[in-house]
Amino acid sequence: MRIKRAEFLTSLTGGQKLPEVPQIAVVGKSNVGKSSLINCLCGQNKLARVSAEPGKTRLINLYRINDSFLLVDLPGYGYARVSRGMQEDWGRMMDSYFEGATRLAHVLHLVDMRHEPGENDVQMQAFLQHNRIPCTVVATKCDKLSRAQRQKAVLLLCRTLGVQPWEVQPVSSVTREGREELIDRIGVILGEEDEA
Repeated sequence: MRIKRAEFLTSLTGGQKLPEVPQIAVVGKSNVGKSSLINCLCGQNKLARVSAEPGKTRLINLYRINDSFLLVDLPGYGYARVSRGMQEDWGRMMDSYFEGATRLAHVLHLVDMRHEPGENDVQMQAFLQHNRIPCTVVATKCDKLSRAQRQKAVLLLCRTLGVQPWEVQPVSSVTREGREELIDRIGVILGEEDEA
């Protein structure tokens, strides 16, 4: 599959009716690189707003890709420097999204490859597995690690999150390493792998 067209569609607060097209949701801890990954996948620098300050994505942002599916950027979880009320609002927004996403095809669960997954990462993965939501663990910032360090990091991710090595895709939004493999995986998920 090739991503030929990508555009920001709208922002939601949860509870609104979603467009009836397949969706790929992007979840992860605040500052794990969700916006950078979306920009990298779509070949654009400013499609999703990137911030150095964690916790900036406070709405559900929808991006229309190739006029055939949506990338859904969900608010980052686990950022301690927002109020408890805001954290609870984000939790309700996420719950509302997952309850109403009848066309959810797959989740890209982003984790920072340089660190052991935190409690929030483990909880998110447990939620996805419990609800039988298909998922790929996207190990971000892989360019910061050597080949040997990456192998250890993937094994640690698998052990901590209860996933298999083939469910983990290392990616760097800086060097674009892993980008094509992830796009190919999305194409297979959506049945668009043969598209030239």
